[in-house]
Amino acid sequence: MIIREFEKNDMFAIESIYNLYWSGDFRENLSKRLRGFVAGDSEMVAQGFKYLVAEENGEILGVSGFRKAPVHMGQFIKTQNSAELYILAVQKRGHGVGKIIFQKTLEEIKRAGYAEVVLYSGETHQESWGFYDHLGLERVGEAAAPNGEKGQIWRMEV
Repeated sequence: MIIREFEKNDMFAIESIYNLYWSGDFRENLSKRLRGFVAGDSEMVAQGFKYLVAEENGEILGVSGFRKAPVHMGQFIKTQNSAELYILAVQKRGHGVGKIIFQKTLEEIKRAGYAEVVLYSGETHQESWGFYDHLGLERVGEAAAPNGEKGQIWRMEV
């Protein structure tokens, strides 16, 4: 398995993975941001978005994305230079893909000059919470996403 930067021709596979986990407005927003990233949208550039994919034998198995941590996560941030792990999704759980892409994403976050990473996971994705705990992220509090969904915040210094 290789972890590499997202390429435009990965779009369909990533959209299929998104469909496994999200729907509605949030799902559409994920696609909008991905399309904006591909197009070099100035907002996406300003937020420092970067996407990685896990690929094996030509098949996309997972995706991760990070960006500069948004203002609404400020109360959970301890450093001046924080990244948000914006997306982490895999085609099939329990095969080690999530852990591998997470570790590579942390390397990229550190390489980009960030000192810590934070992430939010909503109550609708509680099945992922133990995974984040297992990865060594520290659960630091409850929060509501901009859409109002309650969830948890994790952080880790890199």
